[in-house]
Amino acid sequence: MLGYKIWDKKSDIFTPGVDKNGKGQWTAQEYIQTRAPWAGNPAAKVIISDGVINGAVFMEFDATVDSYKQRGAVITDNMADEEILAVMQAFDKCPPEANIPTPEERIAAALEFNNILQM
Repeated sequence: MLGYKIWDKKSDIFTPGVDKNGKGQWTAQEYIQTRAPWAGNPAAKVIISDGVINGAVFMEFDATVDSYKQRGAVITDNMADEEILAVMQAFDKCPPEANIPTPEERIAAALEFNNILQM
């Protein structure tokens, strides 16, 4: 499962692939200057992957939290950042919509049930 953490804006960023110049490792300053200038804003909080390839995810915290809330993740205003990241990780593992059958699945189940009744 993909983990998340808040970037300290000091650690190097390792991306899953390389850019056109063959670069896959970036210092914090290089990454901010060339790939994500918005992350240089002191008010910006950045979510990155928690692992060796920490640049697999690079998201702005507040916008990402709003997105998760809109999709149904239970995130409250009194949660600490680490708690929010844990909720996001759990939500990714099993989103609520994963348990809702599609119309096709419901039709197939109804047809199967009808076949059983005909036996």
